[in-house]
Amino acid sequence: MRTALVVGASKGIGLEVARELNRWGLKVITVARSGGTIKFDLMPKGAPEEFVKKLPEIDVIVHVLGGSQGINDTWAHSQDYSKVWRLNLGIAHDINRLLIPKMRKRGWGRVVFISSTAPRLKIGYAPYCSAKGALEAYVGIVSKEISPDGVIMTAVAPGTIYTEGRYFSTLKGRAKKDFLSHYLPIGRLGRAEEVAKVVAFLASDDASYMAGAIVPVDGGAR
Repeated sequence: MRTALVVGASKGIGLEVARELNRWGLKVITVARSGGTIKFDLMPKGAPEEFVKKLPEIDVIVHVLGGSQGINDTWAHSQDYSKVWRLNLGIAHDINRLLIPKMRKRGWGRVVFISSTAPRLKIGYAPYCSAKGALEAYVGIVSKEISPDGVIMTAVAPGTIYTEGRYFSTLKGRAKKDFLSHYLPIGRLGRAEEVAKVVAFLASDDASYMAGAIVPVDGGAR
């Protein structure tokens, strides 16, 4: 049985990814600051390295951890931009650099990131959007290095996904209709489980020719 690590799995997409991978027959280890198989705060310096020491052999890594850190100002200091970059990519890289070499030696592995439509559509806050842009560049470059060894790195770029309590879930009436007609011709928000099913495919043997792919799951967002 293969073992998957889902980083950032306490709720939403991360939780659904963990459930879907379990349905695909993987043993799933989850980590989040608020709880999971392992409760751990990965943000402090050195935390990812300490966390990896707790892990068994990992075959699949899914990096869900991300967000804006509440840093929304385009003209924020570069140190604030760095905090957003660390949450969205830096922690993942620190985990990858310790786990991927072992996958390469074994000749098989899957690494899947959760990105966003923000870099493609050029919408959202500059710190967050630029961090996701860096993430997608990272996937493209690193995949070229590791794919010859059977380790396939990809990303899923979700569009607007329904999450209870988030802004888009509160839209009603005319405001909701206007938003959907402008951004989402499909006429509805996405569901976390729809994203999770694509992640599970990318984590499987069937994704062996998907190296470096950035897969949109966005309802045709524009």
